[in-house]
Amino acid sequence: MGQMTNHVLKIQVEQGTFRSHLLRALESIGGAYRVIQRSRALLQLDNCEGSHLDWIEIGTLMNNNDAETQNWILNSGLSKYKEMSVKSIMKRLELAGMNHSVSKRTKGPLPSNEKSVYYRRYKVSVFHLKALRALPLRTGGKMNSQLEEQPDRQSPLWRRLEKTAVRALYVLGLDLGEVVIYAGEEGKYFVEKIQVTPDVTDEASVHLYAQAMSSLLDELRTFAQVKPEMMLGMDPEFLLFDDNNRKVVPASRYLNHRGEAGCDVLRYRGRKLYPLAELRPAPGREPSEVVIHLLHAFRSAHRAIPDNGLLWQAGGMPQRGFPLGGHIHFSGVPLTAELLRALDNYLALPVAAIEDPGSFRRRPLYGNLGDFRVQDYGGFEYRTLPSFLVSPLVTKGVVAMARLIAENSEVLTRRPLQKDEIYQAFYTGDQKIIRKALPPLINDIISITTYHRYENYISPFIEAVLSGRTWNESSDIRRLWKLQNRS
Repeated sequence: MGQMTNHVLKIQVEQGTFRSHLLRALESIGGAYRVIQRSRALLQLDNCEGSHLDWIEIGTLMNNNDAETQNWILNSGLSKYKEMSVKSIMKRLELAGMNHSVSKRTKGPLPSNEKSVYYRRYKVSVFHLKALRALPLRTGGKMNSQLEEQPDRQSPLWRRLEKTAVRALYVLGLDLGEVVIYAGEEGKYFVEKIQVTPDVTDEASVHLYAQAMSSLLDELRTFAQVKPEMMLGMDPEFLLFDDNNRKVVPASRYLNHRGEAGCDVLRYRGRKLYPLAELRPAPGREPSEVVIHLLHAFRSAHRAIPDNGLLWQAGGMPQRGFPLGGHIHFSGVPLTAELLRALDNYLALPVAAIEDPGSFRRRPLYGNLGDFRVQDYGGFEYRTLPSFLVSPLVTKGVVAMARLIAENSEVLTRRPLQKDEIYQAFYTGDQKIIRKALPPLINDIISITTYHRYENYISPFIEAVLSGRTWNESSDIRRLWKLQNRS
């Protein structure tokens, strides 16, 4: 019989009424999970005494001495957030492209030029990358009548509220809290207020959080029991550029919307255009398999695009106004906020160190830290990276690093992006500062016991990252991928 695993959530919260109510709510749920006695190891995660922060542990109580414990840390950024100045909070939101009215006042007003637009206000409760509810608010912060329903969970309004609230907390290193949002008629959303400790005057709110914690444990336990095989996929983009006429040629001229080599939509001034080419290779178990599938997709695109005079360009923004992405797809691994943070710090930062300086223009509209999308196949895609098709060396390194990080995220715990200087450097393209943060991260990567499995792909990538060189987005990627000679 296989070894049993006890999955334990360890969640940092403020001491006080919410914590007390949450503990009672967790006990009242019943079922397999219980609040576990806080351990000394958790006390060490709190570096400052008298911080008024505490940890709640939730899991199953196992008497079996052979049972293995899998710890899942949540909201560990709360202690760092409590030390942040209002100026730092505002700056992080702004760098991430988030509209806000956060100020030293409890409720900040909307910017003066926005007051003429009609706004609705919502308080969105968030736990671990999901919105639990979105309550309409009246002026002054009070809830509207219970007769006024929450937005339908399938509606665009709900999706925008959830994305805005989840992003706001993630930007600040948080996994739990409430976000007050102005939702405007013209698609403009403003973050008015961040509440790291949910309001307990509405007891239903506390039970929502307790139930969400129990549901997350259910998901993690089920995932561990099924043990699905990890798979990687991708859908990186590239541009077709006519250098003689200095214009982008729409990929839809040659490629269909579907297939392993197709075209992707880009919204420009409210219009749907299809200028981007996108490769959608079959997923694979190992990085080498993924690269083989990518080569097959490349050859499909090469056969479909007969014009040898066009340049194939990749990167972040090879032509102004045309941002490109390189999304990595994961299945067989749980989507957690800590995995996203590991990918941000151990993958997105090294990639940022070798990007063409023009690549940073795509941010913050595209390429935000922690950008993800849940997919119908049961996995998710990590959407932060630019198109890494710039060379086989970069592509192989990115795919292998993604696999290694996903396998070992629990030991990759450095978070240089918590520092304001590094966070700002990522969004503004200060590669000198970014490179200074990399050596400890790279040491962590090469110290992983399974690093040798992917060393052939990762080692050249690391060497390029440390070289100080950057890729050239104006070049034709077909030359490096050896696609220019047609049969």
